[in-house]
Amino acid sequence: MMKSEFESLAGRNVTDEQYKAIETLYMSSNLEKAEFVKSIRTMLKSIQQPEKKKDIKRMAVRDRSGYRKTPNGCYYHIEYVELVDIDIKTGKYIIKPLEDKDFEQLAKDGHDLDLNTWFDFDYEDCIDEKKRPIELNY
Repeated sequence: MMKSEFESLAGRNVTDEQYKAIETLYMSSNLEKAEFVKSIRTMLKSIQQPEKKKDIKRMAVRDRSGYRKTPNGCYYHIEYVELVDIDIKTGKYIIKPLEDKDFEQLAKDGHDLDLNTWFDFDYEDCIDEKKRPIELNY
């Protein structure tokens, strides 16, 4: 059984190391693929899911907070956010804020967290995970 077959039957992802252990169990059993996956379901619940890599983007926020001024008189600054999905109905980006560990990882990876003008999308093109528009708190 291949890793992709196992993941589709089990309905979850596993790391390569976890799959090697599962494959060893499968090879030592004489069960069909589906029966084997069914027999180890309780064990699968105790195995930690592999961490998904976050899709981190830069979002421009326009406000009157005193950051860099745009030609139309507004101020803007850049915030790092995680792109979760795109709402097909409205065409807006679904985002969520990053955690402190994400900023630490960005800094460790060599990303420039200082103020500059480059961004992926504007906050007006975004909604939060509950499908509400992004509200500015300043």
